[in-house]
Amino acid sequence: MNPIPTTEADGRDDQEELVRLLKRAEQGDRTVLPQLRRALDADADIWRHYGDLALQAEASLVQLAAGPNLLMAESLLRKLHAMKDDLTTESASPLEGLLVQRVTTTWLQTAYFDAVAAQATGASEARSRLLLQQQDAAHRRHLAALKTLATVRKLLTPAVSPVQIASRLGGPGPAARRGGVAVAGTVMAGN
Repeated sequence: MNPIPTTEADGRDDQEELVRLLKRAEQGDRTVLPQLRRALDADADIWRHYGDLALQAEASLVQLAAGPNLLMAESLLRKLHAMKDDLTTESASPLEGLLVQRVTTTWLQTAYFDAVAAQATGASEARSRLLLQQQDAAHRRHLAALKTLATVRKLLTPAVSPVQIASRLGGPGPAARRGGVAVAGTVMAGN
């Protein structure tokens, strides 16, 4: 049986229907739940993106830092994307991916509080103290995220075997090449 051909107009209608469905779901309309579940089953990208609270937090921080400045918002998003690319290796595990997301989010928090504290000239003593506490807490979270990422990467790196160490050093040492065995700085002749 041949599939029913769809036109570009049908595709637009489907997209508009999906947008309406998602909007109703966002507003809490429980009558759309069966349709919503089918839509989410059909396109996992929807729930992966919408349900990623780390990305939602990141977007909120970008909006907070940039305000109405679109240049700043787009630049921050690109900076975060570049940082994620730099920190993510080809063989990164899912755990490393989560930690990279945490590192970039805490970097943004730290940078935001650094900027706010620097711009708080003339603030009251209580406001200045609060900003410094927020700045310090963000910095500690960032350092903890970096340390955790480094620790996980170290734990996931396979241990180097003695054979690999020897091959990196250029093979057997001078004593072995002369037919002897090195013992505490001296060379004993082989049999």
